[in-house]
Amino acid sequence: MAPRVGFYDLPAEVGEEIVGYLDDEPELNAEPAIHMVEKHKQTLKNFSLVCHYARALVFQLLFLYLRVEMHTISVSEGTSKHNADAHLQGLKDVLAFIQRNNIMKKTRALTLLFPPGFQLGQHIMADFKYKIIKTIVQLNPLTLTLMGHPSLLGNLLDLTVDTRDQWAFGLRLQVVRLRQDHDRSISEKSAIWERPTSLMHSRPWEEAFFNEGSSVEAYSKEEFHTMTTPSILHTHCGWQWWSHLPAVLPFLQHFEFVAIFPLLDHMEEVSLAIQSLPTLVSLKTQLHPSKTAKDNILEDRERVGKAVLSDFWSETAYSYHYLARSISRRSGEDMRLRRWTSSDTNANVDEILGEYLEGRWALVEPGLWERSDPIDL
Repeated sequence: MAPRVGFYDLPAEVGEEIVGYLDDEPELNAEPAIHMVEKHKQTLKNFSLVCHYARALVFQLLFLYLRVEMHTISVSEGTSKHNADAHLQGLKDVLAFIQRNNIMKKTRALTLLFPPGFQLGQHIMADFKYKIIKTIVQLNPLTLTLMGHPSLLGNLLDLTVDTRDQWAFGLRLQVVRLRQDHDRSISEKSAIWERPTSLMHSRPWEEAFFNEGSSVEAYSKEEFHTMTTPSILHTHCGWQWWSHLPAVLPFLQHFEFVAIFPLLDHMEEVSLAIQSLPTLVSLKTQLHPSKTAKDNILEDRERVGKAVLSDFWSETAYSYHYLARSISRRSGEDMRLRRWTSSDTNANVDEILGEYLEGRWALVEPGLWERSDPIDL
């Protein structure tokens, strides 16, 4: 009778392969909240506490995806230089740890979490951004995720976010995720990545994800359709920003946009951003609540207020009409976009898109449209 072999009898490389399936990036398509990234990797953490063998197996996996939560530090303005250092102390401690344990090259993703109450004085913002950029260059993560207040994200990305109507939206957190291609050497692209001056230029990003949260609360306000959504895609810069976008993100090929019941006027700005990216190959949109969301946001009477429920659906339908019409008009020009995926398959989105895309585009499966005509790349 052959001896029984348990999990702990397996070769280390086999065990590492198995536990690797327990690790993955957090799901960010629901309304932004701190718990979206807090619960990530909890299974691996628990497994690492079982015994020394288990900890040895998952130790490096625990640092594949780093999450650092920033905290506001109360320091007098007279020590502005040290103030920026104090805010970044948690990040510096994490970097020092992974350097001591020689796992710097194992890190795949870095998440910087700025809680709703996080504040920074303008007198230290430049120094703060510089040190974060320096950290990103040093760590060189494949993925960078930023979660924070709209105006803070704007400051970090060198954008002036219009927050005049922030009071009406109640947006507390938004998420930006940037990803680079690990198969392509940075030196092959441009020397600009060696000493970047902004987060946008910190790495040759090829994928971008933006979740700007819910606009539900704004619908209960009078003349909600005239309000400005606080978002990095709705800035004071206007056309000047869009015209420079290709230079800021020259390698961007994939863009995913998530917003819960966005306003039509804002989607016009989003459309401008998409059209300003001639290198964009694929687009993914989600304008309705996530299918995996545990709570139905429209059942929250406190947030919905006096809003008319039909307005939520009509506004997003008009948004898809506008976006599809804009993309259809540009499809015959210099846009390389050849794939558009909508996560809102529970609505009549495909019917709306079909009104404008049929001919040059084909519906491959529910929610997925692909260019059917050849594109000169």
